[in-house]
Amino acid sequence: MKYYAEVIVTLKNGVRDPQGAAVDTVLRRTGMEAEAEVKVGKYFTLNVQAENDNEAKEKINRISEDVLSNPILERFTIGRFEKL
Repeated sequence: MKYYAEVIVTLKNGVRDPQGAAVDTVLRRTGMEAEAEVKVGKYFTLNVQAENDNEAKEKINRISEDVLSNPILERFTIGRFEKL
């Protein structure tokens, strides 16, 4: 069976986020938002082959931890997950 997942990777709390800080600065300077606290991350979509939901989730977790993110600096969340 084929499964689809959306994975969002963000920096862990306390890790410096220069891209997020740059967007915050622009929002403050333009008067659009004083305290947006923007966090920048990465968004991935992927399809995996698996025999069942549990195997697919395990595979997606392994891919997310080993390939899509740096577990020292980043955390990941799996958003949408569905059988195709």
